[in-house]
Amino acid sequence: MIESLGEHGVEAMDLVPALMTTHTVANPEYDPVAAEALREEEVAKLKKTFEPSHAPTPSQASFQTTARVLEDTATSTIAGVTTSLSVADEKVTLDIRWTVLCDLFLILIADSVYDARSRVLLEMVALKLGLGWLDVVKFESRVTEALEIQEDVESMEHGDIIEGRVKSNKKKRIMMLGLATIGMSHWS
Repeated sequence: MIESLGEHGVEAMDLVPALMTTHTVANPEYDPVAAEALREEEVAKLKKTFEPSHAPTPSQASFQTTARVLEDTATSTIAGVTTSLSVADEKVTLDIRWTVLCDLFLILIADSVYDARSRVLLEMVALKLGLGWLDVVKFESRVTEALEIQEDVESMEHGDIIEGRVKSNKKKRIMMLGLATIGMSHWS
């Protein structure tokens, strides 16, 4: 199907404007109790800011001592996209470009053959979508870290099962040895 698009003169950049959009979905982590607690905390902060306070003295003022080493990447942002996720947010606004890139990344690593060719494809798609390479590398790192953590949790669960079986088998051997000892004492 993709090959036939090229035969009809459709280029990759023709598809990008359709992906420059957002989609609002329900937050699966939403917790109404936490949302109410956060609102109460914000109200308390607002009340505190309107109370008279003293101005900071020069010794209390904070000064920036280092400059930014890296410039911001060229990622163009879409207005209204949720940049941080909390349990207090009922709805989340997603940038479809990042969703497409995430799906592509998961497809590329699904076969356990994520090499330089896969990474170049990811980079080319990201550039066509207007996403900065540094942001893509950070994203790639976060997803990989999350998958490693999930794998570690699964291996720990399997380790618990194996450990339980080993203990069970050991108890069974001790019980059989005890029964054999008792049985032999009755025969003699």
